[in-house]
Amino acid sequence: MILGIIGMTRNLKSWKGYSLLNKRGGVGYGIYSPMKRLVQLIAAPLHFILAVALPLHGEEASHEKIDLSFWDEIPASPSTFVPSAIKDGYWQGQFQRVNQELVRSDQAEILFFGDSITLQWSLGPATGKEVWRKNYSRHRPINMGNSGDITPVMLYRALNGNIDFDRGPQPKVAVLLCGTNNFVVKASAGGKVQWGLGADCPPEDVAAGARAVAQVFRRKLPQTRVIMLGILPVANETKWANCQKTNAINAKLTRNPDEVAFLDLQDKFLLADGSINRSLFTDGTHLTEEGYRVLAKGLDPLVSKMMAAKPLDPVKIMLVGGSLTEGRDSEHSYRRYLDGILRRQGHLIDFVGTRRKHDDGKGQPTNHEYDPDHEGHWGKGSAWLAKNISKAVARNTPDLAILHIGATDLVSAGQPPAILPDEILKNIKTMVGALRSENPDVRIVLAKIPPFEKEDDSAARLNGEISRFAEAHSTSQSPIVVADLSAGFVASEDRVRGGVRPTPHGAQKMARIFAKSVDQILSGNKKP
Repeated sequence: MILGIIGMTRNLKSWKGYSLLNKRGGVGYGIYSPMKRLVQLIAAPLHFILAVALPLHGEEASHEKIDLSFWDEIPASPSTFVPSAIKDGYWQGQFQRVNQELVRSDQAEILFFGDSITLQWSLGPATGKEVWRKNYSRHRPINMGNSGDITPVMLYRALNGNIDFDRGPQPKVAVLLCGTNNFVVKASAGGKVQWGLGADCPPEDVAAGARAVAQVFRRKLPQTRVIMLGILPVANETKWANCQKTNAINAKLTRNPDEVAFLDLQDKFLLADGSINRSLFTDGTHLTEEGYRVLAKGLDPLVSKMMAAKPLDPVKIMLVGGSLTEGRDSEHSYRRYLDGILRRQGHLIDFVGTRRKHDDGKGQPTNHEYDPDHEGHWGKGSAWLAKNISKAVARNTPDLAILHIGATDLVSAGQPPAILPDEILKNIKTMVGALRSENPDVRIVLAKIPPFEKEDDSAARLNGEISRFAEAHSTSQSPIVVADLSAGFVASEDRVRGGVRPTPHGAQKMARIFAKSVDQILSGNKKP
C-alpha cells in the first residue's frame, strides 16, 4: 500500500510535466492523452494493492511480490513514451544511417546501441576506433550510436527499423548503453520539440526507460542475448548520483541471465578514493581512448561468454484465430497480456505469424510491450482458416500453436446453428493435420469458446465437442491441451456490450487461461 502511494505521488509529478508538454502540442511527437494517463495513475496503485491482496492465476506466486522483474510491465512516463516520429534532423539522419547499414550488414554478430559514448567507439570523433577494431572487428559489429539520444527516441529507433534483421541471422549479442541523456536533454530540433526530461527526471523512470529498450530488443531479436550496461560515471555530481540510483534499480532486476545481463562498470572508472578518474574522460562525460580500453576490458569477458554460448532457442508460438485473436487494438487483445505472463513465468518464447496489426490489418500495435506477430484474421471463419493455415505454417513453423476457432462461425449469419459445431470440428481437424504435417512434434492448445450475451446451445455443444476432440487426438508426440475460456468468463462483464470482442478485463482473463494451458504443456521447457 505504501509503495503504491509513493509510486502514485512520483508519477503525479511526472504527469504534470508531461501534460504540459502535450498542451504545447508535442510538435508532432504524438498525443499522450492526459485522461489516459490519469486512468493509469489511478490504476497503478490499485493494481499494486490487488496484486498484494489477491492470488494471481498461474501468473505469479501467491505471496507478495517484492522484486522487480525484467519482464514486469513498464510504467508510463516521459522516459518510456514512444514518439510517433523523430523531428530532430540529426537524430533522423542517424536513424536512417543505421537502417542503411542494416541493409549492407554481412552477418553481424554484435551490435552496440546507445548515445554518443556508443557512437564514438568508431564514428564521429571515433576516439575508441583502435579499441573497436582490435576487440570487435572479428565479430562484424554494427555501431548504432546516436549522439544525445534519449530512451524515448531509442524506443522509436528500435521499433521502427534499426533492429529489423530481416536479411540475415540475428546478432548473437546486443550491447545497450541507455539513459544518461534523460537527465540532460529537455528539448530537441532546435528547441521545437520539448521533452519531459532533465535533471529532475526520476531515476526510477530512467531505469524503466532503459529496461523498455532492452525488452524491445529481446522481443524483436529473440535469438540475441542482451547486455544492459550501467550508465558510466560523470563529473557532474548531481547527475552522477542519479545515474548511480538508476543503475542500482536495474542491477536488482530478477531476470534469466542466459538472455539478459546487467553490467555496471562504474568502479572501473574511479580512483582509489572513489572519485571519477578524469584521465579516462575527455570532458567529464565522454571517454578517451584509454577510457574505451577500460570499457572494453570490463565488457569483453561477458561478450566472449555469450559468443561461445549455444544459440538461444525460444519456443515459437503461433496464435491462430479470428477477430478475437487479432483484436481491435492492444488493450483488447489477449496477445498483449499473454506475452508478458509467459515471460514472467520463465518461458523463452517467440510469437510467430504473417501478421502484425490489429483491426482487420488497419491498426498498428498501440503498446510496445509484447511481440505483435500472430495469425489472427479478422472476420475469417474456421473454413477459411483451415484452407489457408498450410501457407502460414510453412512460412513460420511453430513449436506450439494456440487455436481459438469457432467464435466467428457462431456469430455469422447464413448457416443453421445446429450444424455449425460439426463443421467447425472438421475444420479444426484439418488445421491440426496441417500443423502436424510441418512439425510432427507440434504442441497444441485448443480453446473453448467464451460465452456470448445472447447464448444458445451452439457454443456449449461446440465446447463439449472440443473436449472430446482433444482427448481423442492428443498424442504423446503432439499433445493437445484444452484452454477452457468458457470457465469464469462473464459475457456481460468481459465482452464489449452487444459485441463479440473482449473488454481489456476480458482480454486479460483470456490471457491468464491461455497462459495456464501453455505453462502446462511447456512445463518441461522452462528455462532456469
